[in-house]
Amino acid sequence: MSILIKNGIVITHKEIFNANIFIKNGKIHSITKDEVKADIIINAEDKIVMPGVIDAHVHFRQPGGKSEDWESGSKAAVAGGVTTVIDMPNNIPPTITINNLIKKKEIIEKSNTLVNYGLHFGVTEDNLEEVKKVIGRDLKRPLVASAKIFMAKSTGNLLVRNLNVIENVVRSSKLVTVHAEDEEIIEKFPSRPKLAAISAISKLLPFANLGKICILHITSIEEAKLASPFYKEVTPHHLFLNSSILSKLGNYAKVNPPLRDEKDRLSLWEALNNNLIDYIASDHAPHLKEDKEKEDAPSGVPGVETMLPLMMNAALNKLISLQKLVELMCYNPSRIFGLKNKGVIEVGADADIVIVDRKLERKVSADELHYKCKWTPYEGMYLKGWPVITIVNGKIAYKDGEFFQIKGNEVIYE
Repeated sequence: MSILIKNGIVITHKEIFNANIFIKNGKIHSITKDEVKADIIINAEDKIVMPGVIDAHVHFRQPGGKSEDWESGSKAAVAGGVTTVIDMPNNIPPTITINNLIKKKEIIEKSNTLVNYGLHFGVTEDNLEEVKKVIGRDLKRPLVASAKIFMAKSTGNLLVRNLNVIENVVRSSKLVTVHAEDEEIIEKFPSRPKLAAISAISKLLPFANLGKICILHITSIEEAKLASPFYKEVTPHHLFLNSSILSKLGNYAKVNPPLRDEKDRLSLWEALNNNLIDYIASDHAPHLKEDKEKEDAPSGVPGVETMLPLMMNAALNKLISLQKLVELMCYNPSRIFGLKNKGVIEVGADADIVIVDRKLERKVSADELHYKCKWTPYEGMYLKGWPVITIVNGKIAYKDGEFFQIKGNEVIYE
């Protein structure tokens, strides 16, 4: 069915303008001032119309986990204005072989997945040949978004200490994403200080000219500056929370790398507005309450549904421009990970669009979010600027609290 979004305030990474957007056959067919006949007409007057958010770092926990699945995770995503996610490989079993990759895709295809999806592929110290088969430089089209390296232990058992292995993966792959904390430092200092991140990034610097590397979840401007040769990701929890909240939330605020002090948190905003950060991703990593309340609790917080409202509230409070928001959450993730026809509002692009009511203020409540884990570290925060309609591949997936039975597609890499 065709859709006309009329009278909206269209925001791209380049400009802000008023226009009507006509959607047909899953694509943006035209951007016009004219009224066009359509099966569905959406009046977006005084609302923001922007590309669907691309969350390039989620853990939907399937296969093997209980704290999220592709139905609950994708509902949370579209309710938060996210139309494409890229899922991490530290599952049970981990996505470190082509066989496991195929099985994971089969699970996703059989589930009620409302979002488009891509996958990262896990790196071990002895699976280089598997990595080459899915994201090797000789491939015309990669099968995954990146080869993911854990330089420190996190959820799951993936860990690569050998720098020669890392060098060979960087040389062989089209893109490598890295959890950059130094395991040797962490063994001496279990609090995972900033030194662990700085040391890991320093170890990667000699490989900067060998291939494309992306450093995940940067926690300070020092790391961002040191990682200048690389792509750099930042998360909402490092932008909006600091280590002082640990006294209130305890293990519910335990993440890897950990929350830093207020000075470092503020420095991330400086980095963001000085073009030292390339994109924002949620690192949506839910765990059940019963696990978070254990003494040796796992690390991670849910975040895919609140990421855009947090950033939109920040933009409306002039902490960041709306165009910069779209650049960091839509355009840049599409460009970095080579997602064809994503992250833009242009004729011929996939019709992945979110409509945001910039006047809608809501109190964050776990009871109203759609996570399977049923908690959020942002409980009680008031945020202005919530998605009211999310369109995936030219079909309405979410509207005013209601979900529609559509099917997300696997992304195509350029």
